[in-house]
Amino acid sequence: MSNIRNFINNLKEAGGFKAKLRNRLFSAVIDGFEAVDADLNEKQEQINNICKDLSAIQASLDQMNALFATHGAVIEDNRRGVAFLKDELDNISVNLRNNNAALEKLSADDEFLKLKLSGIEKKLKNAPAAVQTVQQSETAAAPVTVKAENNDSDYESIDYFDFENHFRGSIDSIKKAQAFYLKYFKDKKNVIDIGCGRGEFLSLMQDNGINACGVDIYEPYADYCNMKGLKAACGDGSEYLAKQENVDGIFVGQVVEHLQPHEIIRLCNTAYEKLTDGGCIILETPNPTSLAIYTNAFYIDPSHIKPVHPLTMKYYLEKAGFRSIEIIYTDASRPPYEIPELKVAGGENTEEFNKAMKQVSELLYGSQDYAVVAVK
Repeated sequence: MSNIRNFINNLKEAGGFKAKLRNRLFSAVIDGFEAVDADLNEKQEQINNICKDLSAIQASLDQMNALFATHGAVIEDNRRGVAFLKDELDNISVNLRNNNAALEKLSADDEFLKLKLSGIEKKLKNAPAAVQTVQQSETAAAPVTVKAENNDSDYESIDYFDFENHFRGSIDSIKKAQAFYLKYFKDKKNVIDIGCGRGEFLSLMQDNGINACGVDIYEPYADYCNMKGLKAACGDGSEYLAKQENVDGIFVGQVVEHLQPHEIIRLCNTAYEKLTDGGCIILETPNPTSLAIYTNAFYIDPSHIKPVHPLTMKYYLEKAGFRSIEIIYTDASRPPYEIPELKVAGGENTEEFNKAMKQVSELLYGSQDYAVVAVK
């Protein structure tokens, strides 16, 4: 642009040159050069302003980069801090679970000791009468017959209360699993829990304002339930049920696997006889269609006789007279494992393979318990 300007100035200053070139065409050319020069000056000024703006923007960007670098370090520190806190919370959670398990164990041991002391007190109260009977027999010179203990009974050979505390799980965990059955017993007035054990189901009924009474053949269980403020009696479940005028709900949890077939049939028949119309019976037991029960639970308990197939249990109830019967495979008893699906794009027979493996997964990792719900 400076060369053009110099050229124009030289043209203007050349002596006599302009006078010789007065024709309009050349003047227009000169005027055009001047207009171009002015336009170029304006454009140069605009470019200078843009350069200034770009410099300001670059300065702002540099400033922002510096801020980002600073904040990035802060963010990274915060991320590390959050990760550290998460690890600490995980550790605390694990410790709390361990502590809760330890507290539950201590609580179970404490209740076990209380039950033992109660049993000892009961024996001490009965001791004077037993001594007097022996003394009277000796005075009459009559032979004293001592009844041999039934050492063949699995309930006699081990302390079953302690055994259950060790293997069955906490009372709260069992209540949580049994809460699934609560919907079947709402608005019931007279519920019987056959094989009440430590009273988990009775406690669940009590929590929900449902009148319930338990019965168990193992006397320490009945004593324990009564000690906890629950209603329970010691005796055979079918015999106890037969003595009732009528009931509108029966729960039989983890019992039938302890019984012989004729005892199960008797229980079903008695239940149908004593239930009012609309009343229901629920029988929960290990699920033999899942192989997991044979490795995880069933043979741990020496008092188990054999598992009962769900279709067999349904058949017993149908023959007793029940018509509305439902088999439920409980989610709470399902192991946390499964065989993952095979995902091969365009693979031959992938769908058939996954379908077959789903059946294998159910066989290996299906629900370890099932329940049969029968309504009269």
